[in-house]
Amino acid sequence: MADKATAIPAWKAKEEQLFETGAGLEIKELYTPDDIQGFDYNRDLGVPGEYPFTRGPYPGMYRERIWTRRFQVGFGTPQETSERIRYLAETGANGFVITIDLPTSYGFDSDDPISRGEVGVTGVAISTLEDMETLYEHTSPDSVSYALSIRPPVSAVTLAMLCCVAEKRGVSLDRVVGTQQNDPFYQMSGGPLQTHTQFFPLDGILRLTIDNIEHISTRMPRLNWMVTNGYNLRETGTDAIQDGAFSLAHAFDIFRMCSERGLDVNVFARRASFFLSCSIDFFEEIAKYRALRRLYAKTMRERFAATNPECWRMRFSVQSGGNTLTTQQPQINIIRAAMECLAAVFGGAQSVHLSSYDEGLGLPTEESSRINLRTQQVIAYETGVTKTVDPLGGSYYLENLTNRMEVAIADKMAEVEEHGGLAECVRTGWLERQINEARYKNQRDIDSNRRPLIGVNRYRISPEDEIPIKIHKIKASEWGERRADYLRRYREGRDQTAWADAMARIDRAWKEGANMVPVIMDALRNKVTMGECHEAMRQAQGFSFRKGGR
Repeated sequence: MADKATAIPAWKAKEEQLFETGAGLEIKELYTPDDIQGFDYNRDLGVPGEYPFTRGPYPGMYRERIWTRRFQVGFGTPQETSERIRYLAETGANGFVITIDLPTSYGFDSDDPISRGEVGVTGVAISTLEDMETLYEHTSPDSVSYALSIRPPVSAVTLAMLCCVAEKRGVSLDRVVGTQQNDPFYQMSGGPLQTHTQFFPLDGILRLTIDNIEHISTRMPRLNWMVTNGYNLRETGTDAIQDGAFSLAHAFDIFRMCSERGLDVNVFARRASFFLSCSIDFFEEIAKYRALRRLYAKTMRERFAATNPECWRMRFSVQSGGNTLTTQQPQINIIRAAMECLAAVFGGAQSVHLSSYDEGLGLPTEESSRINLRTQQVIAYETGVTKTVDPLGGSYYLENLTNRMEVAIADKMAEVEEHGGLAECVRTGWLERQINEARYKNQRDIDSNRRPLIGVNRYRISPEDEIPIKIHKIKASEWGERRADYLRRYREGRDQTAWADAMARIDRAWKEGANMVPVIMDALRNKVTMGECHEAMRQAQGFSFRKGGR
């Protein structure tokens, strides 16, 4: 039964609405040509695939190639995750976001005491080169795009694993496709960042970030490296303006570090990509993507003096918002995800991953994953929105909003620069304060009914009227036992002398300042595990979290 206290009568709808975007930009009743005065077609809009890329990074966009339809996979063991990948590939998915479990995300093996109770729960457990080989059991590194949802320092090990898998399959590194996430901050705030730096020094994390970029840009020209995980940042509660500003500011800070190492901007920036969120404010999200592309192009050409047009082109993948989903009436989340997918498409995303309607209750089931896939297929093949490029381009409202978003994002980026750049903002806690203020405001708006959230503060139903849904079942204790037994046998079967020599080479290479990716590849071939790689790098820095840090 509907909760009448939360329903807005039709006659009150207008006076109850807030005529502003989610980030607080005012919305007029009507937009006319007067609202884009001073707008220059060539300077501000142009054509798709050309500077300033407002209308899209490629000329033909979805007329030539539909966006990659990514799906989040990862639970339990590599064998179980591999089977889910096979199932989704057979139903039409052509890209996968590989989510890892909590121990792996911090660089621990499944049998480490710190991993107890968490093995395989929030994603797949990866501890050995064999584990990565299993994930590619039904696919190949040169044919199916994986995006590893991971961060440095762990991403240095998974990148080395990917290289070794390609090597064993006879696939040259210059043919490997996919995306390697490489954001050193990943969430940029709160417990996740603090825990991250408790287990590995921040300076070491930043070093491995640049090591990865150097290795990918010089040896793996088809592999994207993800410079900013803006999605996790947005999930903390930031608005669209902060989301865009912090994502770009972070990328440019990393680019500066690359340049300081001596890397060529016309090479390393070619395959840089972003992982962004698409929230529920439809037009604001579309305007955000268009404004980001324009700002990126201008900054790369003017500030970084990139002369390669490929380095002016901002490319990004999108995941529909997780923090817009509700556990109340979860089926409504199917509609939310569909609208966010449509906004991502109008905004020109290169790949899209929809959050499942059951995300607030557990990992995606096969059913919810299939609904996500069908949602994207309906939008791609039935709605007609892919038949022309940038179909909303020229809208008085959208162009006005894009212009205002560009100014607002640029202003917030300037504020970041005044505080020393994004990395320094993280170190000092400035970014944490910005995020917390946005988080509190967002929650206050929901609690006060200022921001409508269907099923939560409007149009509620009683718990007994909720439609039950299937939930993915967790087998954490079973996975932990199986993984511990596997790792025991794995270690017993290796050449201990070769293993010890490989561990010593990690220590020596770190102290000499070498690029660590080839060194870790050597270690993996000698059966050094994920956790052992990290322990060797920690010891080389004189860092021991188990004894309270440095």
